[in-house]
Amino acid sequence: MARGTDGRAHERAVEYVRVYRFMTEGMGLRGCELLVYARIFGFCRHEGVEFYESKRGTARMLGVSERQVHRAVSALEARGLIVELGEHVLPNKRITKRYGLVDSAVERAVRVTERRNRFVGG
Repeated sequence: MARGTDGRAHERAVEYVRVYRFMTEGMGLRGCELLVYARIFGFCRHEGVEFYESKRGTARMLGVSERQVHRAVSALEARGLIVELGEHVLPNKRITKRYGLVDSAVERAVRVTERRNRFVGG
């Protein structure tokens, strides 16, 4: 774990998102949309788990603006890749939206990616 000059562990320094090939090849995601989707996917890939991190928190983690996160979430919803599930009250009493994955979109993208890779020997 990363440590600062004061010797304390910094959790944020070891946060990451994992980008899967189906996200780029099967869904055609790029840039901020790709990063936001990868962040949401990281939380929601297990059945029944929802994503409710604030847009501010997501922006901070990804090193982008809140506005970029808002636009990316809207685009992902419009493309049918994520769905809004309602609201969640954070510990600080702020309200944030809850999102989930559209499983059929993930399955379709995985199939597309597998077909492409079979044809090119990847």
